[in-house]
Amino acid sequence: MTKIQMIEENIFAYYQGIARLLGGQFFEEEQVAWFTTGRQSLFRFNGVVRTITRLEKLHEIVDPILEVFLSQKLPFFWVDWQDAGTPGLGAYLRSKKIPFLHLEAIPAMACTLSPLPNLSLPKEVEIINVQTQQDQIDWLNVMMQGFEEPESSRPDIQEFLVNSLTEPQPVFEHFIARWQGEPCATATLLYTNQTGGIYNVTTLPAFRRRGLGATITHFTMKMVCKAGYSEALLFATPSGFPVYLRLGFKTISTADLFVWNGSA
Repeated sequence: MTKIQMIEENIFAYYQGIARLLGGQFFEEEQVAWFTTGRQSLFRFNGVVRTITRLEKLHEIVDPILEVFLSQKLPFFWVDWQDAGTPGLGAYLRSKKIPFLHLEAIPAMACTLSPLPNLSLPKEVEIINVQTQQDQIDWLNVMMQGFEEPESSRPDIQEFLVNSLTEPQPVFEHFIARWQGEPCATATLLYTNQTGGIYNVTTLPAFRRRGLGATITHFTMKMVCKAGYSEALLFATPSGFPVYLRLGFKTISTADLFVWNGSA
């Protein structure tokens, strides 16, 4: 399995989990993979993660899915992979005159965890697996503030968190970092095959520039290694990219993201 295939496998599992935990559906066919939860609070709860077809067939794939999202006023995202997608997909989406937010060249990164980079945990920081009610409250509050999520999305994000912790066989692991007892950063892990996908890495604005992004990412990398997996995967924001480079991550592919937030 190539690293691009490992990234795709982990991403599919992540969004399959979101669909499952929020009572939605995930559809996977040879040409397209997409999901919907029916939730209107956040674009990350509905989306298309793979589109592989010929340019002249795009309308047959894209238009029916757009109709589902738009007719129900569901915020959504559409991933346009630069190395393994459909040439012309971005232009076709733009031709629909939908007011997309276009995020360009988002890096999908991987790191082989042998050897694991050396980084010590600051003495002020404790990182634990989210379990208790207080852990859940702290994780949710940091997620909401760190990603500047709209307050309307809080019940849905909380439902995702609670349901992920109470599944008969949980597949997500959530982590909360505290600086001298104060919640300050989050991360989520998802294992597939021999890879650990790292998601939801954010730090509260008041605690930034203290190396907490690197600290909690390195902690999750150690968890992946301890579990016997050989690769860690993640997507990088512009601010996180140099941090992940220093931790040994390399860009495997890039993707454009077309986001509709549900308003015309």
